[in-house]
Amino acid sequence: MSTRSLGIDIGGTQLRAALVDPHGRVLSRDRRPTPADDPGLLVRTLLEVIRSAWERTGERVPVGVGIAGLVTVDGTVRYGPNIGIRDLPLATLLGEELDAEVVVANDASVAALGEQRAGAGVDHADLVLVTIGTGVGGGVVIGGRLLTGATGFGGELGHVIVNEGGRPCPCGNRGCVEAYASGSAIGALARDRLVDPMTMSRLRGLGRVAGPEVTAAAQDGDEVAIEVLEEVGHWLGVALASMVNVLDPELILLGGGAAAAAAPWMLEPARRTMTQRLVGSAWREAPDITLAVLGDDAGVVGAGLLALGAATVGGSGTA
Repeated sequence: MSTRSLGIDIGGTQLRAALVDPHGRVLSRDRRPTPADDPGLLVRTLLEVIRSAWERTGERVPVGVGIAGLVTVDGTVRYGPNIGIRDLPLATLLGEELDAEVVVANDASVAALGEQRAGAGVDHADLVLVTIGTGVGGGVVIGGRLLTGATGFGGELGHVIVNEGGRPCPCGNRGCVEAYASGSAIGALARDRLVDPMTMSRLRGLGRVAGPEVTAAAQDGDEVAIEVLEEVGHWLGVALASMVNVLDPELILLGGGAAAAAAPWMLEPARRTMTQRLVGSAWREAPDITLAVLGDDAGVVGAGLLALGAATVGGSGTA
């Protein structure tokens, strides 16, 4: 049995790969541009990355792949929003070409497994990871096992609806937490406030008002920027309350660049709002909310551990 595995994380611009050990330690890395909007080239690039890793190690190590989008339990990418993929049987195509089993799952789900096994969630068997970047994603680990649902589409935490009929979400619905607590939403909420000409803020007059500009203004003490990030925390807390009421995790982790940047102003409102909205809040202890620690390594570590047999993707969530 192999003591190493290859984890691959396919992002919209970068394809990251890493050789990992059973403890989630990264032994070596590879990074290449993602061939977006070309499924055939994506498959060929993945084959090249895998074969190169096998050649370097002298071993056909197990392979796990994480990719954004709706991924079925058999590794078919039904819809990849950041890459031009529709109904691509990725695990089958790679497996047949390599004559080996390749595990493919949602990127945020495998990141949750990485954090639970080798990151901020070590010693916690039940956790939720919410990733906050351009959008909002997530993953769920229950009883130490990755939970993906009957079809593989579980863990889409960014599309918990927090305000029925509210702001439009890129998914096509309205009122999803992604429309209120993503990096994109931070900029949109700030721009909404600047519509009022009486609103005084250093953001006014900037050629671009997006998440990074808002957090930079908050660091300088800009009251409007701080209020926006506190509002983001509030909406995130509304969503987290629903997640906790359903899943009862020990720990909630926030990952992604936007979460780290906004944390000084976002975390406390998120904790407060979540706690207020928990069922039986006076008779229970709310789970802690803290930042994930693996950064860009979470996806490759989780994918590698999944492939190595640290967990099994399945509708029941059992290993």
